[in-house]
Amino acid sequence: MQNNEDMLSFAVGIAKEAGKIITEYFYHANRSDVVAKDNGTPVTEADTQVNRLVIDRIRAKYPDHGILGEEQSHEQARRELWVCDPIDGTNAFIHGIPTALFSLAYVVDGVPQVAVMYDPFQDLAFTAVRGGGAFCNGQKIQVSAREALDGATIGSTASYHQIKERAAVCDWLTEQGASLLMAPGNVFRSGLVARGLMDAHIFPGRGAHDIAAAALIVPEAGGKVTDLDGNEQRYDRLIRGAIISNGHLHGQLVEAVKKLGSEQFLGY
Repeated sequence: MQNNEDMLSFAVGIAKEAGKIITEYFYHANRSDVVAKDNGTPVTEADTQVNRLVIDRIRAKYPDHGILGEEQSHEQARRELWVCDPIDGTNAFIHGIPTALFSLAYVVDGVPQVAVMYDPFQDLAFTAVRGGGAFCNGQKIQVSAREALDGATIGSTASYHQIKERAAVCDWLTEQGASLLMAPGNVFRSGLVARGLMDAHIFPGRGAHDIAAAALIVPEAGGKVTDLDGNEQRYDRLIRGAIISNGHLHGQLVEAVKKLGSEQFLGY
């Protein structure tokens, strides 16, 4: 039987190794290594190198486990799966904005059990083991207590195009008195929610790698993470977006998405 605390220590070790690669490329990168994937999103040599590091470390330590990575996977149909986003916020990374974080979760039958989100620029390690609370650099963290949208801060994508496509939702939220904070990096925003520095954010994507770690860390900090319709979902396959919140505002954010419809809100 696996020891989740040992697995967390292992995951944090990988995160710190990944952080060294991320910061090295961030400060000394040759921007000519950026290429576009099939969905139009960018990928750098740093993304690929970190993803390879994760696969190599996990295959050596846990050869019976699979890996679902954004850039490369290994035996991803296995019930014990490590779900990784090597650099979440590659666009920010490319443009020198330090909100690109590493994310890794150990998932069993689609349910995250161990998670780390690592900010190498501030040296902040967000960690959680199921049932054990959430921590940042070993200090317990808690989501905000705000119950009303009036005065709430809701994280938003930094893409004007995505905001424009979802104007019905954004307009309704601001009409209720919420402030939209346009900050790049889904994992970065999830860390803000977990620490109580932001009340919620809504994620339009379909990649489990973007949300798997936050889907454990934020609830362990007292919050809630679901799909766009407010339902639980698995994190070993494509997801239906995500609402990441302090829990108190969750139902209101589900209602906000309904203004457009969850299918229309979903992106790539």
